[in-house]
Amino acid sequence: MKVKCLISLIICGFIISSCGGNNDKDVIKYEDIGVRTNSNANNDSNPHDSTQITDTAFNLTNLEIKVDKVIELTTNEFLDRFENKEHLKRLIITSNDSIYFKSWTFEDSTDTFNAFYNLLDCFGKECISIELYSTDFISATYNLLFISKNQIHWVSSIKNQDKLVWKTYLKSEYQIPVYSFIIEQKRNQNIVWLEENVYRPNTFKVLNSNP
Repeated sequence: MKVKCLISLIICGFIISSCGGNNDKDVIKYEDIGVRTNSNANNDSNPHDSTQITDTAFNLTNLEIKVDKVIELTTNEFLDRFENKEHLKRLIITSNDSIYFKSWTFEDSTDTFNAFYNLLDCFGKECISIELYSTDFISATYNLLFISKNQIHWVSSIKNQDKLVWKTYLKSEYQIPVYSFIIEQKRNQNIVWLEENVYRPNTFKVLNSNP
């Protein structure tokens, strides 16, 4: 009798353990339902559009760069968070570079400088804070910004650009009389704050630079 009871207990134990093993497959782990980091959520100043629309109407007459193609950019980015009258964002493809040209027009200087100062608080993909006239910022890509009373123009690219080429282009397209800020940051170099030299046309005066 004792032997039969012992055998019955062993069989029951085997059945219970088998059922427990099968239930492991139905267990939902926390990482499957918990909050995950959004790897796509960033402040990339050069987002990649999922669709590419070639812009054949973009005026290249006064841009002294040999261009292969111009692509319209529609993806929203940081400066699009601020109310503006109009904006234009294009990817300019050349034989050896990809140049992002972006322009925002605001209602007045208050809106312009509000957007600009917020951009300095969170600049680029890594959302780095840049103090006014600070030269600490360094990036592997090229950045050139022209800020006027009601406009922000931003050129970024893989290779360094000729800022005079872009100054001439902006003058012809937007008839901007004067800039409040001009910022240039060459590849892997510190950012530099500039102003136009009124005594020497087509030259710039460095406002602040590293020793």
